[in-house]
Parts: sequence; C-alpha cells; structure tokens
Amino acid sequence: MSRNNNVTRLGTTDLLMLLTCFFWALNFTVVKIVIREISPHAFNATRLVAASVLLLAYLKFTEGKVGAGRADLLKLAALGLIGHTVYQFLFINGLRRTTASSSSLIMSMSPITIALLGSLFGVEKIRWSGWAGILVAFSGLYLVVFGHPGSPAPGGEGLTGDLFILGANLCWSVYTVFSRPLLERMSPLKLTTITFALGTLFYLPFGAGEAAATRWASLSAGGWGALLYSSVFSFALGYVFWYSSVKRVGSTKTGVFGYITPVFAIIIARLFLGEELHLSQAAGVVIIFLGFYLTRFVDKRINGNQ
Repeated sequence: MSRNNNVTRLGTTDLLMLLTCFFWALNFTVVKIVIREISPHAFNATRLVAASVLLLAYLKFTEGKVGAGRADLLKLAALGLIGHTVYQFLFINGLRRTTASSSSLIMSMSPITIALLGSLFGVEKIRWSGWAGILVAFSGLYLVVFGHPGSPAPGGEGLTGDLFILGANLCWSVYTVFSRPLLERMSPLKLTTITFALGTLFYLPFGAGEAAATRWASLSAGGWGALLYSSVFSFALGYVFWYSSVKRVGSTKTGVFGYITPVFAIIIARLFLGEELHLSQAAGVVIIFLGFYLTRFVDKRINGNQ
C-alpha cells in the first residue's frame, strides 16, 4: 500500500526513535548516580507520579478526553501493571545491583523477545530478512556481552541484578506486543498515558513510604535534575515516541531500536561512571547496527507491497 512507501527511508519516526534511544541510554547512568542519594523506590515512585501528571495534562490539552471505554480499561490496567509497575520494580532493583552497561545490554534483548512474542501470538509476521537481522544483531550482542576479559561469569557478582533486568526486559516486550491491537483504536499518547498512570497507582505501595521518609531538602541540584530528566525525557517523551513508532511501523521494527540504546549507554557509562569498553565490544556494536539495518529496512524493501 502507498502508506508504506516512505518507511524504507530514514524518516521522522526513525529520528525520534534514535532520540528515544539516547534518552533511555543516558537514563541508565542518571539513575545509577541519583540512587546514591535517595532510595531507589522513593526515586522511582516520585518520577512515576511526576511523569503521570505531565502525561495526563498533555493528553487533556491535546485530545480533551482522558478516559477509555470499559471494554479497553481492563486491558489497559493489565498493560500498566506489566509494562510499568512490574517492569519498574524489576528495573530499579536490577540496576542497583549491576552496572549501567550490563543493564542496557540485557535490555537490548527486547527486539528478540518482541519479535518472538509477536510471531507466537500472531500479532505480526516476521519475514526472512527480519529473522536474519535479529540473528545478526544477536551475534553482535554476544560479542558485546561475553567477548571481552571482563565478561560476567555464571554465579558472579551482579547476577541477581542481571536476572532482574532480564525479567524487566520480558515485561517490556509483553507490553510492546500486546499494546499494538489497542493502538488500532486509540492514539499512542492515550495508551501511554493511561497505562502509565494506572501502573503508577499500582507502584505506589512499593515507594510511597520511602518517598515520605526521604529528606528532599537535602537532595542536591543534580538529584533534582535527575528527577526532572527521568520524568520528562526518559518517561513522558520517550514512551510517546516509542508507541508512535509501534503504531507506525509495528512492534518488531520498533523493538529493533533496542539494539541501539546500549551503544549510547556504554559510551555514556564510560564517560561518567568509568565503565570499560573493549575492542570486541566495539566490533559487536558494528554487527548490531548491521542487524538493525536488515530488520528495519531490508524487509520493507523486499515486501513493500504487503
């Protein structure tokens, strides 16, 4: 169909997704730094509430109506619970135990799990070039994670954190795949806002007590800046850009951007946290970009009339 003709080129959707990858990559380091000052759940609960308020206000301003029909409300609540409450609980507990680089690399598994879930549940059909791109990118990911002297060993330090992040990755993948049918009848902004607000409500029992006990007056300017950044850029803008892409090009081709985030995250963590980047990891990054190209662009060039 004609509406697919422009998705073989690097367009606005791709540029916004690259910007989202940068937002989320920087967020790994930002969170690692700020949870030195305040408890992880207090930080998480506060930024979730702040982002929810921003999203609800913007949705009201742009679309007028905030609510959703009864038929969709239960599905939205389930997505909010999985994609925001459980995801954030696992993410913050994982990130406090492992490195920013490891966290971002494990989260880059999301294109694989998104594609597999989408294919398993019949949400999307993956063609040969899509599978080839996933496998190529996965081989690059293997180099990035295991092909260097400092690679993690089974049972080593940070394993618990890595497992938490892996669980968060699965939650994000489920959320992305099962959101697409709802995007057929509501805007990405509405879906993001409602699921986010509901997920925040479910998360409050974990963080409200710690947030109330936090001495906010002693929080540094950097801590307040981290809260602002994480609420506005990582959450509000990042999530809207992500689901705009899911609606435009599908969950599989959006999910493959997950391979780009750790590239930025490793560089940022190296600069601000002193985490190392090895030559084999750099080679893996190049292979990851090749897999990204195969999955995102070649599939549409071959099957553009579908």
